[in-house]
Amino acid sequence: MPSTHLIVVGAGLAGSFAALALAERGARVTLLEARAPGHDRGSSHGGSRIFRHAYPETDYVRLAVRADEGWRALERDAGERLVWRSGGLDLETRGGPELARIEAALRAHGRPHERIDAAEIRRRFPAFAPAEEVEAIHQPDAGVLAADRALLAALRRAAGLGAELRFETPLDGLEPHAGGVVATTASGERIAADGAVVAAGPWLAEGLLALDVPLWIEQQQVLYLGAPAGPDHDAASMPVFIDRDTDTYGMGRLEHPAAVKVSDHSGAPRIHLAERATGPDEARAARTVARVQRLLPRVGPLRSASLCL
Repeated sequence: MPSTHLIVVGAGLAGSFAALALAERGARVTLLEARAPGHDRGSSHGGSRIFRHAYPETDYVRLAVRADEGWRALERDAGERLVWRSGGLDLETRGGPELARIEAALRAHGRPHERIDAAEIRRRFPAFAPAEEVEAIHQPDAGVLAADRALLAALRRAAGLGAELRFETPLDGLEPHAGGVVATTASGERIAADGAVVAAGPWLAEGLLALDVPLWIEQQQVLYLGAPAGPDHDAASMPVFIDRDTDTYGMGRLEHPAAVKVSDHSGAPRIHLAERATGPDEARAARTVARVQRLLPRVGPLRSASLCL
């Protein structure tokens, strides 16, 4: 009996790993991506991302633990290191609400963690200089994920299991047909399948693949700040961090040879796809750098920046 044929649209994080998961389950997979591998027009490009178990919501902790099993399996299958387990710090002024919620969620799933004060943070992790009233939850399973390498590892694994990977193949249509779907490419080719997984990121908000649900696009920016040589700021030893007081986050030196990577959760503009900027918002970047430097006083200046949707 022939296997189920499924089309996956989009080769970012969600699409690539959907293709891998389906191929592992025996499906015939055709992955269609409008651009070249590793393009920077979505949200999955770049050399590093935070991976952590620590969330305020118990469902996210459960999902992160499940995901961790998958990352470890992919490392074994790929034969390469994809996660640098440096641990993670969630920081907040003593008495704030977020650390208590994170602690409760971690405890509910039996995940290791400890609460430490500012003096202990400074002693154990010399890159950090928190104010005396700050404390943190340290979670040892967190770390830096080598994002680009992980994406390529997933695509290689999917191809090895028989998935057909078709890059630079934009869609011109995707319609239900005869109990399945038909994808029409920009060149006029029609591909029939039993179903489709659409993992189009910001293109789910606008254009051909837009959904009739209230979605919007935010343009985020990440910053690379110069860091002194030595292990204090390396991905293997500097914990990833989320500062709940200043809404900033970051990770140690991995993809950039002389810089840590930081960003913030606040102030990202909502845009339309045609309005995508080519460079960072300098005023917002300056505010982010100033907030990060209160916690990481030895980093800076700004070396480079990257945008994502």
